[in-house]
Amino acid sequence: MIRRLQAVMWFVALLAGFFAALFFSWNLLASQDYGYRWFYDIYDIERHIDKFGPQNRYISGLELVDRDDHERMFAEIVHGVHHQGEGLAQIAFQRGEQSVVLMRSPEIVHLQDVANLVDAFQVFGFSSVLTALLLVILLLRSGSQPAWFQQLGLLLGLMAVLTVMTFLIGPKTVFYQMHVWMFPPDHEWFFYYQDSLMTTLMKAPVIFGGIALAMIFLALVLFALYIAVLRRYCRTA
Repeated sequence: MIRRLQAVMWFVALLAGFFAALFFSWNLLASQDYGYRWFYDIYDIERHIDKFGPQNRYISGLELVDRDDHERMFAEIVHGVHHQGEGLAQIAFQRGEQSVVLMRSPEIVHLQDVANLVDAFQVFGFSSVLTALLLVILLLRSGSQPAWFQQLGLLLGLMAVLTVMTFLIGPKTVFYQMHVWMFPPDHEWFFYYQDSLMTTLMKAPVIFGGIALAMIFLALVLFALYIAVLRRYCRTA
């Protein structure tokens, strides 16, 4: 009975370690504005802005400012969603002598919802770090060792099943369904390029695929380091 409980605790410790790796990956990418300066070239965002900026029904002129301004505004959006929505309504660009606000009210409301979600994810991330640390310390002090083949096999198998299901359902379908679940039903979260300079600036949702892949790759690297350190400590304990 005790061994079964310890096996469950080890699995939770490893799972929490993976969530902690995602948490650190998320924040590392956020510190680099989610790689926008690289994705700007990869997804040819400048040409995208040149095409859809003039088509916007509400605000004109985004295509008239240069790349530095595009990167600045994206960085300000990242700052806002990581600081409870601070400054989102003031993000603007110069159109001649006029300062033009980038986003309309529905876009600002959506990004405030994103900011609330980011705060919740930060709490979850810190909880994952603490859970992983406390469980590992407790288990090692009790003399317990993980059954690496079974524990990692189960965890990687679970991740593989979720990945396959995502591709079978369709990444875009999953992405949109997550928005339905996470955001208030009366808040707009889908914006056509012709209605939203925010969406045009990001080339959303295309850029989110690249960001997700980068975050998962970095998380896997961090998780591998976590496992390597843990295995080395277990061998010497």
